[in-house]
Amino acid sequence: MNPEPSNKTHFCARNYILAAAILAIATAYRLWAAQNDLWLDEIWSLKLIRNIASSWQVFTSIHLDNNHYLNGLWLYFLGPNATPFWYRFPSMLAGTASVVLAGLIGRRRNPIASIFAMLLTGFSYVLILYSSEARGYSSAVLFSFLAFYSLDLYLERRRWPMAALYSLSVLLGLASHLIFVTVLLASIVWTVCRLKSIHAPRKQILRTLILCNAVPLLFLAWLYFADIRQMAEGGGIPQYSLLGTYAAALAWAFGAPSPTALQILFGLVSVGILAAGLRLLGRDKAGSVVFFTSVIVVFPILLAVVRNAETIYIRYFIISIAFLLLLASFVLASLYERGRMGKLACGLLLAVFLAANGRHVAQLFKDGRGHYRDAIHYIAAHTRGPVITIDSDNDFQVPLLLDYYADATGGKKVEYRLKKSGPWGAEWLVCQKESFEDPTPPHGQFAQSAGCEYELVQSYPTAPLSGLRWYLYQRRTGSEAPAK
Repeated sequence: MNPEPSNKTHFCARNYILAAAILAIATAYRLWAAQNDLWLDEIWSLKLIRNIASSWQVFTSIHLDNNHYLNGLWLYFLGPNATPFWYRFPSMLAGTASVVLAGLIGRRRNPIASIFAMLLTGFSYVLILYSSEARGYSSAVLFSFLAFYSLDLYLERRRWPMAALYSLSVLLGLASHLIFVTVLLASIVWTVCRLKSIHAPRKQILRTLILCNAVPLLFLAWLYFADIRQMAEGGGIPQYSLLGTYAAALAWAFGAPSPTALQILFGLVSVGILAAGLRLLGRDKAGSVVFFTSVIVVFPILLAVVRNAETIYIRYFIISIAFLLLLASFVLASLYERGRMGKLACGLLLAVFLAANGRHVAQLFKDGRGHYRDAIHYIAAHTRGPVITIDSDNDFQVPLLLDYYADATGGKKVEYRLKKSGPWGAEWLVCQKESFEDPTPPHGQFAQSAGCEYELVQSYPTAPLSGLRWYLYQRRTGSEAPAK
């Protein structure tokens, strides 16, 4: 990506101070966002790691899409008794480094784009959320930025260290999360198009592709035979359609506030920014418009179609979101340089972005990814006898969380009663909803289960896009079913 012509090519002392301030605040946000309960998918990853005998088996023995390889290695290294902060530390580090790399990518256009790139990636709710969670999404974004940056430099200057850095970043990206395949495919297409644009011979194009991609492709092939071909989905509630989820992801790139009308408006704005950004990149001799189109639109949708997954989450498009934010920074920089009206428009768009994302970040700080420890502590404190008896609407997820937060029971014994086996009549009924579902309690004020009547006594929210809402129903006195 050749730098865009600009009268301001210098990164002056004021810009360094501003960049440092943005980075410090963005880092603090990620550290703060990590100070809450681990949620289902993080705990599930820990459980998977407990069942293997060596670190090598992270790649060869789990065969579940909830296993993200680099994250699994880190969890295996720490063991089962670390704090949430340390489980999430690599994600926080990757999230902070991603902001730096966004600035470096923007700087290749001009200093203004660099500042905007850091602002948008630093204060994006989606990137903050997944930069403070023990999963592979944050490192996937980091290595996608690094892959683009190093490949851009290599294709421009043809220096082998950049080719090596690109290969390493793709290797680590694939080990972070398999959604990184979209970056690999986009990079290959971009390489071919860029070399063809300068009339490079076919042999040179082939040599370049082999030099940059041979090792990552071999690694991906090995992953396929060792794990991917046997991989099962972790399950979940089917979320929207493919195109609906993709549209929601574009809206979430810029904050996607409720109600629905505003989400649609943000989605339309995101499409407009995408179109404007691609048009802007279309003027570059480096042909980076090919990469951005491929990595934001073409390959994420194609990969989702090929996977044919029953459950599609917004987080599956996190790399698209990250590069859309980079593209938006280029658009804002271009607006900023168009005089007073451009600066006003730029300021207004940025203010809306910060307000919309700031609202979600505040909710993340308040509610985290659910209040499971608090909920279990409440159950223990309000149980009528010495034994906590619990039923739920999910016989896998709720027991997993109960087991992990067993220390919150205050020493009371927990007896989980399956709905389809006796004895009946648990004192507590735990119901849950995903973060993207309507927060209305699933059974209103009263619920029926196993011949007993339950009353809603407490509910626990979660931040958007992550975690589970819990609703606690306690059996009403006198509604006990006969033992079976």
